[in-house]
Amino acid sequence: VVILVYVGSASAATDHTHHEVLDENGDFTLSWKFDDVNIEFEAQAKTRGWLGLGLSPNGGMPGSDIVIGWVKDGQAYLTDRYAEEKALPELDESQDWELLSGYENDTHTVLRFKRKLQTCDDRDRLVTKDTLRLLWAWNDQDPEDETGPSGPVYHGSNRGVRSSALLRSSDIFTGLMPDNYLTHDVVVNNVTIPTKRTTYWCKLLEMPKLERKHHIFKVKPFITPGNEGMVHHIIVYKCHVNPNRTVLPHEHPGHECYTPNMPQDWGECYAGSIIGGWAVGTGDLSFPEHVGFPIGDEDDGGQVLIEMHYDNPQERQGVLDHSGLTFLYTPELRQYDAGMLIVTQKVDYSLIVPPYADEYKMDAFCNQECLDAFLDEVGQEIHVFADQLHAHLLGRKMRTRLIRDGVELPVFSRDDNYDFNLQYYRMLDEEVTIKKGDTIMVECTYGSAHKTQTVYGGLGTDQEMCQSGLLYYPKMNLAACSSRPTPLNVLSFAGVEEISNDIYTQPLTDIPVVKPAHMAGMTYGDVVQGITWDQNKAQQFQDHLKRGNFASFCSGNTITNVNTTLFNTREGPMPKPTRVQATVSDGMCSAGNSGPMFLSPLILLTIFVSTAVSIL
Repeated sequence: VVILVYVGSASAATDHTHHEVLDENGDFTLSWKFDDVNIEFEAQAKTRGWLGLGLSPNGGMPGSDIVIGWVKDGQAYLTDRYAEEKALPELDESQDWELLSGYENDTHTVLRFKRKLQTCDDRDRLVTKDTLRLLWAWNDQDPEDETGPSGPVYHGSNRGVRSSALLRSSDIFTGLMPDNYLTHDVVVNNVTIPTKRTTYWCKLLEMPKLERKHHIFKVKPFITPGNEGMVHHIIVYKCHVNPNRTVLPHEHPGHECYTPNMPQDWGECYAGSIIGGWAVGTGDLSFPEHVGFPIGDEDDGGQVLIEMHYDNPQERQGVLDHSGLTFLYTPELRQYDAGMLIVTQKVDYSLIVPPYADEYKMDAFCNQECLDAFLDEVGQEIHVFADQLHAHLLGRKMRTRLIRDGVELPVFSRDDNYDFNLQYYRMLDEEVTIKKGDTIMVECTYGSAHKTQTVYGGLGTDQEMCQSGLLYYPKMNLAACSSRPTPLNVLSFAGVEEISNDIYTQPLTDIPVVKPAHMAGMTYGDVVQGITWDQNKAQQFQDHLKRGNFASFCSGNTITNVNTTLFNTREGPMPKPTRVQATVSDGMCSAGNSGPMFLSPLILLTIFVSTAVSIL
């Protein structure tokens, strides 16, 4: 145990770069800062007893690295602990947390402490850029002893968990504000959130009338108070010019997306550029000083489509929402227009996550020839400065990979502890250049051991996705590229030998089987739903798909001159790059929980990618 006598006045954590409120009532707050070696915290809890903070791999106590401290008779105490079960955590033999200061006032206990990111103690969690679950707890009594019957008393209901990415960049790119800037709110109007788990809600909105191009340089979310747990993400699409597009009165709430009720001409906006987004776990988004999202340019029709993703697992009734985004924009143009490129597995029945699998992997990629065509059109290489990884509830690990000359370059974005409820833009430490001949891939690992039924691709929270959203410059006219295993690749796992040749003009699930004779007349949907799964078969299916062919697709915006039909439905094997073995940095451990630090966490932009080919 570390003991420190506090002398002097209370110090606020104004020198810390990150701040979070861990509980809904604001009773436990955490601030921190970090460098290449150490991370330093200040924890403040509304108690005059003990407080605890834990680093958990999955939100539970077992396997968590925990610190418990208190202030008694003017002395601050801190203990480094490790939890093996749901009980008072044991003292760690290696006390790696260093107490810096501690005090209490009439209402709160405040402790400041630090630790190395990598302690080489196999009972300490390695702090990387992956998502961590922060455990928090307190009790109003000071312990008499470190452990045993006189140790810290059970916390009762004063405990919880919150996901966080401790080593994420703060709101960087917060340089001087432009001398001349304006704001515009893009919000929905009194939407009654439907009483079902997943809803995508759309509304067409007018933008300011601009006579020339401006740049959006910052996006700020506004979430209706009380709805923070139900508004999962927001996307804003810039619509191209169409003077006859359906406009509803301001007071009209809008329509559910992708349904017959939504005006058909609203769907045109999905072919436009994404100019704003927010997702759960995200704050403001500021752009580097040399880039901005363009508005008022040649493909701007003066309207945007806002898409809200509501997640209502408790099916609450009568909840009104008027959430949205605030755009800060300026006529003082930056050097480059920013763009967003979505690389994704097709969101349909080709995305199959079998049950009973501890780890099930799949890959999606961007067709190299298609990417090259759009790079030729823009006339230069592009530079990625941020990434957003997105899967749903089964997502466990995600990576964005870049292949050049058949060799995989170092992974530039990853999260080996992905959490659906923490999705934010992952600002890269260094920009990544994408050149002609490169292949972009996204790798998703799912955990379905607790499932007894197959999960398929879809927009619903209880369905799955696998995608990466790259923020880059200069802006291309390529909106999205995607891939999927060919229907025969999937069905051959179940013994199908031949299917109809007419596979791209009908729904995927309706494709008929031709051979063998005893399966003739069955459909794609019949076959995949009839597979009986176990853990071994899930692994066999994963390996089977990787040996087969994949179809790739890409879609451009409305002003591109690239003929994407030349590249859509191209079939061929999954790219199989040579992976270069990563070297272990000096000072890193070679065993246990050791390993190099990696890039990770970012926002989600769960978007439905509309391509020129209908494959729903």
